[in-house]
Amino acid sequence: MKRWRLALIFIVLGIILGLLLSRALAIRHLQRELIQLEAEKAKIQKEIERLSARLAERENLKLIEYLARKELGMVKPGEELYILIEDGEQER
Repeated sequence: MKRWRLALIFIVLGIILGLLLSRALAIRHLQRELIQLEAEKAKIQKEIERLSARLAERENLKLIEYLARKELGMVKPGEELYILIEDGEQER
C-alpha cells in the first residue's frame, strides 16, 4: 500500500514538473519572439520616420521650386533662362 502511494506521489510530481518545464520553455520562446518583434518594430519606426521626413520635403513648396529651377532648369511664366558657358583656359 505504501509503495502505491509513493508511486502515485512520484507520478503526480513528475506530471507537475513536466507541466512547469513545458510552461518555462514556452515563456522563454515567447520572450525571444518578443525581442525579435521589438527589434522589427524599431526598424519599421525608423522607416516611418524617414518616409515622413521625405513626405514633408515633398510638401515644402519652396524646396520643390528650388529643385525644379536648379536641377530641371524650369522657369516661371514670363521669365527667361540664361545659361552661361565659360570657356576653358585660353591657349597660348
